[in-house]
Amino acid sequence: MNQTLLTIDAYVALTAVLFNFVFAVLLMVRTSRTIVYITFFFICISVMIWNLGDFLFYFTGKRFWFYFSLIGSGMLPAFAFHFICTLVMPEKKIIPWVLPPYVFSGLLAVSPPLAMFHPGIQQFVDGIYWNVCYYVLLVPFLLSCIIMLFNAMKKAKYEDEKSRLRYIFVATLIGIFAGLTDLVQVLKVSVPPLGHLGSVFYSSILAIGVFKHRTTYDILAQMRTKLEVLSEMAASIAHEIRNPLSSIKGAANLLSHELKNLNNSKSREYALLITEEIERLNNILVNFQYFTKPLKIEKNPVSINEVIQKTVKLTESDTLNIKIRMELSQDIPMVQADALPMKQVFLNLIKNAAEACGSNCELVIKTEYSAPWVKIIFSDNGQGISQELLTHIFEPFFTTKTTGMGVGLAISQKIIQAHNGKIEVKNLIPTGTQFTILLPV
Repeated sequence: MNQTLLTIDAYVALTAVLFNFVFAVLLMVRTSRTIVYITFFFICISVMIWNLGDFLFYFTGKRFWFYFSLIGSGMLPAFAFHFICTLVMPEKKIIPWVLPPYVFSGLLAVSPPLAMFHPGIQQFVDGIYWNVCYYVLLVPFLLSCIIMLFNAMKKAKYEDEKSRLRYIFVATLIGIFAGLTDLVQVLKVSVPPLGHLGSVFYSSILAIGVFKHRTTYDILAQMRTKLEVLSEMAASIAHEIRNPLSSIKGAANLLSHELKNLNNSKSREYALLITEEIERLNNILVNFQYFTKPLKIEKNPVSINEVIQKTVKLTESDTLNIKIRMELSQDIPMVQADALPMKQVFLNLIKNAAEACGSNCELVIKTEYSAPWVKIIFSDNGQGISQELLTHIFEPFFTTKTTGMGVGLAISQKIIQAHNGKIEVKNLIPTGTQFTILLPV
C-alpha cells in the first residue's frame, strides 16, 4: 500500500482513539452504571486499545504495540454481542448467550501478550492462524448480531424503538464490514483496510443512538431493576404466605371430611371451593416470578367449558357487580392445558370487565372451535379502550387504574403464551371491549 495511505490510516486510528475517549468520558459522567452503558463503555475501550496500538506500531515499529492492538480487536466482538443481546433480549437471562463469545474473545485477546514470551504462541499470532480463528470463532456471533437486530426492528411496535434499533443496526453493519477489510489483508485480497475509519463511524453512530435515546435506555434499565426486585419480593412473599396457606388448606380438607359425614353437600361444596382457591393462590405465588423465570405449566386434557363454569361460579360469591352470560359450545374438543393458571386468566378478564364497565356491567363469555384453535371470547358492554392505550395493555406495570400494579394482563398473556396460544383485544362497535383467547388443540 502507498506509504501516504498508510500514514493517513495511522492518523485515522488516532482519531478513533480520541473519539472513543470522549465517548467513554461522557458515558462515565452522564449515564448510570447499567449494563447497556457499561458494555458500550468497554466497546469504546476496546476500540481505543486496538487503534492506539496500531498507531504506535506504525510510528515506532515495536512489536509490543502490534500485540497490544490485538487485545482490543480480540475483545471487541464479545462486547458488541453483549451490548446487542442486552438491547434485543431485555427480558431474558443472557449469560448463556454471551458466555461463548467472551470465552473465544478472551482466548484470542490473551494470546498476543503471551506471544512475547512463548515462540509457539508467537507463531500462532504472527501467522494466518490467529486471523482464521477470529473468522471461525467470532464472525458467526457478529453476523448473528445483524440477524437479531433485523428481527427486532421487524417486531418493533413503536417508531422510537425502531429508531434506536436503526442506529445500532447501521453501526453494526459498518463495524463488521470495516473490520473484515482489515482481516482479509492476510489473504492478500486487494481491498483497502478500512478498520480504523470504520471504528470512527461505528462508535460515532452508536454514541449518537445511545445518547439520543438515553431516556429510553434509562427506562429499560429501571424496568430491569424493577423486575429483579419484584422477583426477589415475590420469592419472599411466597415463602411467608405458603405456611399459613398450608394450614388453611389442611383445615379446609378436614372440614370437608367432617361435612361429608354430616351429608351437608352444600357446605362441603364451599369447603372444596376454599381448597381449590388456596391451591390457585399458591400457584399464583409461584408463577408471579414469571418476570424473570419461565412459567411452570403442567398440561393435561382439560375441558375449557368446565374451567369457565367453575371460574364464573367463583364470582358469584364475590362482590363483583357484573352480569355474566355464558354461550359455551358443546362441540369444542379437550385442550392440553393447566386448569389452575387458565382459571387465573379468566378471573383476570372478568374482574377487568367489572372494573372497566362500572354499574350495569354485562359480560358474554363464548366458546367455539375453529381448527386448529379453541376460541374463548370475553365481550363486555363498557366504554372500550382508547386506541393509544390498546397497544400497551399487555405491558408489565402498565395500568390506568388508581390501584393495582398493572400485572394482571401481563401475567394472563404470559400464561396463554406458555400454552402456545394467543390473546387478542379489540374494541367493539358501538361500545365494549372484546378479548379473544386462542388455544391450540
